Amino acid sequence: MTIKYPIEWTRDDFPALKNQHQNHPPVYFDNACNTLVPHQVIEAIREYYTDFPSCGGGRSQHRFAKEVNDRIEGNAERGMKGSRRIIKEFINAGSEGEIVFTLNASQGINIVALGTRFKPGDFVVLTDKEHNSNLIPWLRLQKQGLIRTEYVESGQDGVFDLDAFEKKMKTSRVRLVSMAYTSNLTGYTLPAREVVGIAHRYGAKVLLDGAQTVPHQVVDVRDLDVDFMVFSMHKMCGPRGVGVLYGKEALLGREAHEEDETGDVILPVMLGGETITDTNYETYSLMPPPRRFEVGLQNYPGLIASAAAISYLQKVGMDRIGAQERQLNSYLSAQLLQRYGDTGWFKILGPGDANQRGGIL
Repeated sequence: MTIKYPIEWTRDDFPALKNQHQNHPPVYFDNACNTLVPHQVIEAIREYYTDFPSCGGGRSQHRFAKEVNDRIEGNAERGMKGSRRIIKEFINAGSEGEIVFTLNASQGINIVALGTRFKPGDFVVLTDKEHNSNLIPWLRLQKQGLIRTEYVESGQDGVFDLDAFEKKMKTSRVRLVSMAYTSNLTGYTLPAREVVGIAHRYGAKVLLDGAQTVPHQVVDVRDLDVDFMVFSMHKMCGPRGVGVLYGKEALLGREAHEEDETGDVILPVMLGGETITDTNYETYSLMPPPRRFEVGLQNYPGLIASAAAISYLQKVGMDRIGAQERQLNSYLSAQLLQRYGDTGWFKILGPGDANQRGGIL
């Protein structure tokens, strides 16, 4: 494998790795929760607060505000793409209007869950190993009598059972399939293209929780044909408090008034500043997507720094990141099994092949 960005350079990019304890640098194994942050991202945040600490989104019209807006929404005259476009290109979305900024992946899931107009008898299908963020919103809707949930049980080896999944689709009126693209428990990655294809064949939409996938491999939402996907920047060397909800344009809405939308369009669950174009004491008109979902003052330094994080990952190389993780997982798995495999006091969850568990052990 050709290394374009030596590992020593990568270590030097992270200030936290210079924070020694008892004369030893940290060994950080908690990336599934929160990654360390390179100085390129830290500098983007610092630059906002020192050089143009202002509102974006058209709230203000002075020089600082225009700089913020250009860095987030882009400015062709200045040759600036902006964070929204950089993220759009990173996952190959169809348009920048399909990229909604959120607090994190959990908020994105809740936007879809609470914004979908379910009908009595609708089912939501999950896996048996979902993160609470992709479980509790659906349980709450079930307690309220709005939906029913079904679960696809994994095989003994932790691999997703496509036949069992299709059986669920055949026997229930499934409105939505919502699944972790990569499990935070086992590291196993769904055969997402096949899942989406089966779901669409039975008329269901698909939401993928990509929090543990997007930071580790190339993800192409149009190739997958997925309807919604969420992920968080704090798991991909980015700022805290910034996430992304991708949604197909037709499912995020086009009309100015919410009551004019079709049943498949999700509604914003929070309204207020920056989500409307006109209002009086009787009615209001919604902004077009994605702005209708981005209520109130946003985390502008975080949105700007998100572009720096993605640029950093691309500089290192997504293929190299995935290969490095699989190599580390294979080594650690083999060493554990060699030393302790016959003691019976521990078990590796998920598939036996470390290559199927990516960066999680």
